[in-house]
Parts: sequence; C-alpha cells; structure tokens
Amino acid sequence: MKTRTALVTGATGGLGKTICEKLVRAGYTVCLHTFQHMEQAHKQVESMTDNGSSHLIVQADLSKEGDIQSMFGKIQENFGSLDVLICNAGVAASGLSWKTERQHWDEVFSVNTTGSWLCSKYAIPLLRQSSGGRILYVSSIVAHRPLVGTALYAASKSALEGLTRAQAVELARFNITVNCIAPGYFEAGMISSVDESLREDIRAHTPAGRLGHPDELAEMVVSLASPESGYITGQVLHVNGGLYI
Repeated sequence: MKTRTALVTGATGGLGKTICEKLVRAGYTVCLHTFQHMEQAHKQVESMTDNGSSHLIVQADLSKEGDIQSMFGKIQENFGSLDVLICNAGVAASGLSWKTERQHWDEVFSVNTTGSWLCSKYAIPLLRQSSGGRILYVSSIVAHRPLVGTALYAASKSALEGLTRAQAVELARFNITVNCIAPGYFEAGMISSVDESLREDIRAHTPAGRLGHPDELAEMVVSLASPESGYITGQVLHVNGGLYI
C-alpha cells in the first residue's frame, strides 16, 4: 500500500514538531515546511523515527504566493501527489483593535489566513489524486474566547473557520475532508511569550487544571488525517481542557 504523504506548515515550531513526529510514527512521509529555520528542520528530519520514507524539507515565505506555488511544485516533483495538508504555521499578534496599524493587520492576515488559503489552493490538485485527501487548518481558542488585545489574531483565525466550512462543501465530491482544530493553551508554541502570571490564571480557569501537552493535540491531528476519518468534515474541533465548551 502506498505510504501517505503529509505537508505540515510551521513544522519546526513546538506544536508543529510534535505533529511531524506523530505522523512519522503513524507511517506517513512528511514534508516539513519552514521559512527561517532550515538548520532546525534538517536536525528534526535526522531525529525523526525512520519508517523507510524519505522526508522532504520545503522552504517558503507563506506571505508570498510565488513561494507557496514553488513549494507545491517541489512536492509534486518528489511525490506526485499529496494526501494531507496541515496548515499549522501562524504569526502571533497583540494590541487593541483600534490601535492596530493597517500594515500590521495585513501582515498577520497574509500568513495566518491568506497563506493558509493559498496552500489549499495549490494543494487541492494534488489532494484530488489521493483516495482520501485531508485538509486541516489550525485556528485558536481566541477565535471563540478572545482576551483583550487579541482582536487581530482572533479575526485571522476566525476566517479559517469560515473557509473550513465552505471548502468542506466544495470538496466533499472529491473525497477530500476539511476540518479545523482550535487549540487551547499548550506547553509549546506561542504560550512561551505569555507572562507566567497569565499562564497561572489560564490554568486556574481551565477545568483540566493545566495547560495541554503537544502530544494531545498531535493525536487529534493524526486521527483527523487518517483514511478512517472520511465522514468528519466541516468541523471545528476544540482541544482545550474544557476552557471553551
């Protein structure tokens, strides 16, 4: 049976790295996307458990359509098709909505929203060649339960959830599912920039009483990426320890 191939954008980040590792353990060949962390990506590939596949590192600035098009050209050249697209890359943003500069707004949307959409645009022709293509976007709990100063980030992630629902309807006839995961707060990624007092407040208000482990999110990703998840589409799945219900 042909080994399934998955592209993970933002593959060198805390959550992205764990997602890649889980996919490899599940038997996938992984395309690791990065923009500024090529050395880390190479080390990551060397450390991943070998399942006999040749993993691929692809570099692209997700705010530039030309880079994205070239990235998928390289994937097509190496593998011919793609089974899973996981849009995990994103940039953080903070500040009050009415004090946000237009340039900053555009910069965040260009990666978090437009970049993810463009990845899907160039991935879909490759996913149509799969027996069960999967698109997974990564949103955020702040799209549903925003904190003061998260308007820009929340808006950029909320747009992905609308895209998820629309593409699920469009792509069902090709046996491609489209889902979105909205993570809560995890012991990895952007939480590292949050003050410890705020982290403690988040823990105190989370029914699970703790931040999430990256493995817990990665397990959800692998499950939704599997061929057996073909009847789940157009959904926003929350992984947050009960913080948003």
